[in-house]
Amino acid sequence: MRALRLGTSWGGLLSGPLAWAVSTQLNYAFVEWQCAHGIPVIPAIALVLTVLALLGGALSWRARQQGGAAFKPDRTRSTEDFVANIGILSAVLFALVIVMQGAASLILNGCLR
Repeated sequence: MRALRLGTSWGGLLSGPLAWAVSTQLNYAFVEWQCAHGIPVIPAIALVLTVLALLGGALSWRARQQGGAAFKPDRTRSTEDFVANIGILSAVLFALVIVMQGAASLILNGCLR
């Protein structure tokens, strides 16, 4: 749990793209269910996955504030800062993409009624 307390510089690099990939797959998987039941589940999924992407960015931010990854004390500060900054920006970018896809499902209806 030390990694969660101190953060990991690559947290945003992993969580952002992973959350976006899961969001994209779930968006396709739930279209028929959403049309059959009339419940807009895709925006809720987008909200949850946006939070997960931003949590990874928070881990990167925390690692940047604490001076690097919790389990790699031998790395140089500049390398860890660079990876942490890229992780933060990546998490925010992918969270924004997930939000935009979720918002599009509110406007564009894929149901054939």
